[in-house]
Amino acid sequence: MRIGIDASRANLEQRTGTEWYAFHLIRALAPLFKPEDRIRLYVKEPLRVEWGPLPSNVQVRVLGWWPTFLWTQLRLSWEIVFHPVDVLFVPAHTIPFLSPRRTLTTLHDIGFEHAQELYGHEAIGKRKWTKRLLNLGVQVLTFGHYGASELDYHRFSARRAIASCPKIITISEYSKEDICTTYGVDPERIIIIPNAHDAILFNASVRERKAEITEAKVRAGVTAPYLMTISRIEKKKNSLGLVRAFALLVSQPAYAHLQLLLVGKPGLGYEAITQFIETNGLTAKVLFPGWTSERDVPLLMAGAEAFILPSFFEGFGIPVIEAMAVGTPVLCSNTTALPEVVGGAAELFDPTSPEAIVEACTAVLGNPNHQEELRTRGMERASEFSWARSAALLIPYFYQL
Repeated sequence: MRIGIDASRANLEQRTGTEWYAFHLIRALAPLFKPEDRIRLYVKEPLRVEWGPLPSNVQVRVLGWWPTFLWTQLRLSWEIVFHPVDVLFVPAHTIPFLSPRRTLTTLHDIGFEHAQELYGHEAIGKRKWTKRLLNLGVQVLTFGHYGASELDYHRFSARRAIASCPKIITISEYSKEDICTTYGVDPERIIIIPNAHDAILFNASVRERKAEITEAKVRAGVTAPYLMTISRIEKKKNSLGLVRAFALLVSQPAYAHLQLLLVGKPGLGYEAITQFIETNGLTAKVLFPGWTSERDVPLLMAGAEAFILPSFFEGFGIPVIEAMAVGTPVLCSNTTALPEVVGGAAELFDPTSPEAIVEACTAVLGNPNHQEELRTRGMERASEFSWARSAALLIPYFYQL
């Protein structure tokens, strides 16, 4: 059987949530295919060294595309037409315009259907003329129903995937129920394949690497005990709400010494966050190291007093499992998939209330016994997730479609 896999996101140099999902899942899947299968990995540039050796039946197809945008929809379509495959797997909900009938795709969550204000409404692109051209092209292709904004991109792609694919992968019970309810999808079509963490990088032994943790802190600019989060710094992740809560927390003498480490790239609403920090004199306390290498992330998590994920919407939330795996107490929102994922091993709070976030922080930081309890329960919970298990759950569907 000929199996095609879109590995373009998995092959990016700077990966975040969806990209890490694709990278780890594809690597775990590769050795599980039958030896007689022919696997094609589609990428935009040569495979990066961190992929390591792949099975001999895996072929890498580098697909150049000078326009840079709509690579999946157009360039991958071209490849599929001239070099057909029996099954195509796209580990995000954007499938080619011309895709085989037997296509598997992952719809991580549909937050864009419920909180449209958290997504960009302007056409994507770096220049005005490219924005206008792309917006016009998308409107023509969709008969005026959609433009080229981030929001429309997600909504169009999700609907098309649901209409075209016999099976849809999602990552939690919450996301499955949400997809079925919102789109009226037969639950039998939705497969739950949970996310996981890289157990080689994220494990309890990281806490023992004191010198490396100190070096990672220096690289991140940390000079005091700190709280940490990792995500795109944007509205959807409630970054401003977290900073507001942190301002209230450090106004209390017992917590005035703390810093807040926001790891990740800027996103929608970033300017409002930096403005709040400057206005409230928090410049030295709130740190923005930007995208951080995979070697430093577990070290920084292990060195934190607590890890906080205050998102308004999560289909899963891989960072909470990563933080649990290194033995750091986790605090997170009590909404969407996060309570399901943490399984009672984290302190939950209402993400719409900075005061509730502060209350959760003081409940953990002010109670060493509770901290230790969260560490123990968190490591136990993290051990229940692995990419090998996720790949083993997924592999049968390549042959059953």
